[in-house]
Amino acid sequence: MADIQGRVAPGFEPVLEAFSANFTDRNEIGGAFAAYHRGRKVVDIWGGESRPGQPWREDTCTLVWSATKGMASLVAHLLVDRGALDPGRAIADYWPEFAAGGKDGITVLDILTHGARLPWPPGYPAVITADDIDGWDDPSPLIRLLERAEPVLPPGHHAYHALTFGLLLGEVVLRATGRTLGTIFREEIAQPLALNTRIGTPVTEQDSLAELSLTIPPPPTDDPEVLAMMAEALGPEGPTGRCLLVGQAGPTLFDRIGNDPGFRAAEYPAANGTTDARSLARMYALLAGGGELDGTRLVSEESVDRHRREQWRGIDESLGAEKRYGTGYMLAGTEAETFGPNPDAFGHPGMGGSLGFADPESGIGYGYVTNHMIFEVAVDPRARALADALYSCI
Repeated sequence: MADIQGRVAPGFEPVLEAFSANFTDRNEIGGAFAAYHRGRKVVDIWGGESRPGQPWREDTCTLVWSATKGMASLVAHLLVDRGALDPGRAIADYWPEFAAGGKDGITVLDILTHGARLPWPPGYPAVITADDIDGWDDPSPLIRLLERAEPVLPPGHHAYHALTFGLLLGEVVLRATGRTLGTIFREEIAQPLALNTRIGTPVTEQDSLAELSLTIPPPPTDDPEVLAMMAEALGPEGPTGRCLLVGQAGPTLFDRIGNDPGFRAAEYPAANGTTDARSLARMYALLAGGGELDGTRLVSEESVDRHRREQWRGIDESLGAEKRYGTGYMLAGTEAETFGPNPDAFGHPGMGGSLGFADPESGIGYGYVTNHMIFEVAVDPRARALADALYSCI
């Protein structure tokens, strides 16, 4: 039994039971969960080990992979609300070099809806792959590849941009404002909201980060045709493998990359945010409250409604699963994305299990983080169990 610390408000005891069951029944190693309900923090718990022999502490943070996209989307959301960024404008209006290769018509909104048609940088295996940590400390060569590239998909196609979402958006933000996306998040979002969250964590501030481990679950079937299709999709020539920048080893070494100090210190606005659960929940509690929390307003209520509106729905060509995309945020309501019972909830999961989302109708801000990456395409069972328990209490 894991030593679980923290508190739950009266009436939310089932959440503590579900969190405990994650350790006994769902292979949790270490993690934390926090939730807000109508602006009030009702759950803030943590437990297990942050690394072998070390307990998860109140200030432990962990890398949350694509849950970072929700942070990056809030930066875009903030800049659009202030008039500093226009999602309808061409990327090349901010970043002229991007027009090369026939990309002059691709818009900022295309980035935010995974429709920019560059789910991987063409030629990336010569620069970087998931087989090796070399090169992950500097994303600039990948950005230059994207700058020169021709689109890899025809117009109108949508495919999850696992890393390129952040590389593209980060460069647009830099060109539009003169500041990096991670800097804006820290100064304009994390500091006003008192979040223990970074996009790009300096090496000197990494002592409190958890150590990641990775489990690849057995396939859900023994059908040889299905297994062959899955292996092809996740391989270096498959759509999922390419969007994850995998090499010959597939996704089996992502924990090694995630634990690398150089990768953690760089800015990958789609993939290397670090946070604790209460900060993730607090960020989404602000959005669940229409852009304001504890007297701090970051974005307008109208802007929250606009950014959570469905922009695209269909079978994503990178992942082979049905997805719904708002403006930057993933939307609930599909088999792969279940953020509790409300199909209008919005947020973002991270590879391996972490999840943050807002549900304005129920007043929920949700944050779950873990250091045990269990490779799934759908929302992790641990995160689902916590959401089910939380909603049973309201």
